[in-house]
Amino acid sequence: MIMASNKTYMRGSVAYKLEEKKDLQVKQEKPNKVKKKNYKNLAKFVVTVIFVSLISFALLVRFFSILKLNAEIRSIKKEIKLMQDENDNLRVEIAKFNSIKDIDRIAVQKYGMIVPHPSDVYYLEVTPLNIAENEEKKQNNSLAFIYRLLGLIN
Repeated sequence: MIMASNKTYMRGSVAYKLEEKKDLQVKQEKPNKVKKKNYKNLAKFVVTVIFVSLISFALLVRFFSILKLNAEIRSIKKEIKLMQDENDNLRVEIAKFNSIKDIDRIAVQKYGMIVPHPSDVYYLEVTPLNIAENEEKKQNNSLAFIYRLLGLIN
């Protein structure tokens, strides 16, 4: 094409290549990628929230069980304290009745017991069990020796 004016003629095209279609395609692809990334991010977020919730729930259950056990420990300690106080009171009562005079008085008044006459008292000789066992073993050993001798004679 020839131009009619003084202007110089340039060969070639000064028109820009249209890359808008590519940009449009890229722009169209980006929202899809963004949506996919958003879904991935949303899925990660949901998984994280669920994981943190489960851990929090487990910790709460554990703390609840610890509090329950502490309450049981406190109640058992109270019971122990009450039992110890009752034991102390019983020891005091036992100490009151532990004197010979009180025992004698209660035996006579409450159970009608009397002090025995010296002629009614019988004394027995009691050997301790370990001495009796030793004597029995000696007798068994001597009898066994005699039986052996008789066995050799026959």
